[in-house]
Amino acid sequence: MANLAIVVHEGNPGPREFRLRRVLDFFGVPCKAVDVSELTDIDWSSPECAIFGSVQAVATTVNRLEGASPMDSRPAAFYAYADDNRSRCARALQSLFRDTNLSLQDAPVGNLSLCVSGETDIAGPMAALKVSSQLRSEDAVLISAPSEGQSKFVTVISAGGAPVFLRSRQKAAPVFFCTSSQMIDIDQPVGQGFYDVKAHFCSVVPLVMFIRFMFPNVSWQPQELGACMIIDDALLRPRYGFCDFAKLRDLMRRYGFTTNIAFIPWNWRRTSPADGDFFRNEAELFSVSIHGCDHTAGEFGTNLLEVLHSRARLAQTRMRNHETRTGIRHDPIMVFPQGAFSSACPEVLKRTGFLAAVNTEIVPVDFRNARTRIRDVWDVAIMTYDGFPIFTRRYAFHGLENFAFDLLLGKPCLIVAHHDFFKDGGVGLIELVEKIAALNCGLRWRPLGDVIRRACRRRAKGNSAEEVEMYGNELTVGNVSDQAIEVRVRKRTSQEDLIAKVACDEKAIVWATEDEYLVFGERIQPHSEKCFRVVYHEQPHAGEASRSLRFEIAVAARRVLSEFRDVYLSRSDFLSSHAGRLKNVLKKAI
Repeated sequence: MANLAIVVHEGNPGPREFRLRRVLDFFGVPCKAVDVSELTDIDWSSPECAIFGSVQAVATTVNRLEGASPMDSRPAAFYAYADDNRSRCARALQSLFRDTNLSLQDAPVGNLSLCVSGETDIAGPMAALKVSSQLRSEDAVLISAPSEGQSKFVTVISAGGAPVFLRSRQKAAPVFFCTSSQMIDIDQPVGQGFYDVKAHFCSVVPLVMFIRFMFPNVSWQPQELGACMIIDDALLRPRYGFCDFAKLRDLMRRYGFTTNIAFIPWNWRRTSPADGDFFRNEAELFSVSIHGCDHTAGEFGTNLLEVLHSRARLAQTRMRNHETRTGIRHDPIMVFPQGAFSSACPEVLKRTGFLAAVNTEIVPVDFRNARTRIRDVWDVAIMTYDGFPIFTRRYAFHGLENFAFDLLLGKPCLIVAHHDFFKDGGVGLIELVEKIAALNCGLRWRPLGDVIRRACRRRAKGNSAEEVEMYGNELTVGNVSDQAIEVRVRKRTSQEDLIAKVACDEKAIVWATEDEYLVFGERIQPHSEKCFRVVYHEQPHAGEASRSLRFEIAVAARRVLSEFRDVYLSRSDFLSSHAGRLKNVLKKAI
């Protein structure tokens, strides 16, 4: 394992090296750039280093180090990547591995089977995955003529049977080689929809695997990998559409997963006492979050602050009334209807007491104000909108590879579903849950609020000190060790004057701001935990946005029709299409 990354270059560093350093910084890995001519001045053992660079720079580095230093003071490993000049790369490969049979070839067109080795310890949650995808023009495959004896390489990832990421067998310090010449720009903006790792599979997955594998002691690590399934829209009744909650409870008990119900606050009066008893008694399996307010189209996609504040406060009031009526606790977590949110919405939620938001869409509906970058969707939560966390979730059709890559990054595993996901009686659900459970990582299925309260990044800062990055407005930090630790918590913030107080176990503590971070600290005793909470000043009350009688009637009709569609018409395509047309008419009315 290594504690320092050295990015080698010949002459001036190029765009790939600058992008690589930003990736290393994102993961918290200390790094520095060094010209290959200066390598003989480096003490490789203090701290232990890993070298990154183009295959030409790595080949030059290895040749310079051969015979120049004792075997026990070599770098921990090398990570080499291709560049645009295939013939020059091939010559460097042949020199690096002492094999004139090696060459790079353009990746075949069309979909290829991408296979990750199940035997390597570097792959983490992505071990043994098989993905069908097209490769990019920057990707290549390694071609090698057959030779007698043991292969010089272990293939970590192959495409169409040819290596695209491999590890050498014969060097004292292992050499990992990625055949793609693309280096991800993590500051690149992302588009609508969801981040799909298949768009950069052959360049991104090898690099992230290597960083996670090589720098566990200095890089950011997840406190735990939490998981929860989220069902949108459902009422708290024994059955909603295809979803039978008693059967789902039995499946959760049998397969060890949890479910959150994104509950529409408009329905706050519609949970019966008996149904309240059922969900209250199963609170460890079923949790409840807030799904909009009225669940009208794009209701949190506006930039009108008065309207946003009014809807956010009304949603909170309705959910508190629901909890008073039924005894069912809810978490102040917003799940946006249809995934629509505006760039102004996160600050409103922060100032109306929401813990976090969970969403499938990763950019706001006012695209000109979109600031979501690749680094944001790789992070535990998107924090670029006024420092309020938006946790991302995925549908089953996003593919197991995306769930696995999220876990490799250290993100929570949040699955989104609707009642029609249970058309087959839960067969598809259990198939997905079992595939995710089989990934090479330790998942902790919890209620959604607990997943978010424990979602953070941690890294060691000495023998008994840790730095913790906080995302949600509440955080539970555990200490599983046998000695007390000092934790220094930091949380991105946009406006210092919005912070009312910071509490630890409900007692106010001292805090400060440094750069764009709120920072505070506490001592945690062995085998115990502390709960931190950041409280923001509420938005001054500016009156309620008007809600006309026509609006109220249209909302009620929309909700009743939606329920009628889900519960009664969902099995009939003919009747469902007519209900959908009527719903669209009502949508225009509000």
